[in-house]
Amino acid sequence: MIQIDPKDGVPIYRQVMDQIKLEVMTGKLVPGQQLESVSSLSGRLKVNPMTISKAYGFLVEEGVVDRRKGVG
Repeated sequence: MIQIDPKDGVPIYRQVMDQIKLEVMTGKLVPGQQLESVSSLSGRLKVNPMTISKAYGFLVEEGVVDRRKGVG
C-alpha cells in the first residue's frame, strides 16, 4: 500500500514512484496486475491527481509499467 510523507523532503511523485518500483522488485506487483487508478490513489493520499499522473507517466517512460487505454 502506497503511503507518502509530505515532510520527507522528497517530492510526492517521487515517493510514489519509488514505492511502486519497490513493489515491482519485491514481487508485490506482478506483470499484468493493475495499479490503483489515478483518481483513487490521489483521493486516498489526498494529493492532486496530476501528481499521481506524473508519477505514473515517469514509470511508463522508465519501462517499469505499461499504460493501456481502456484497461485501467
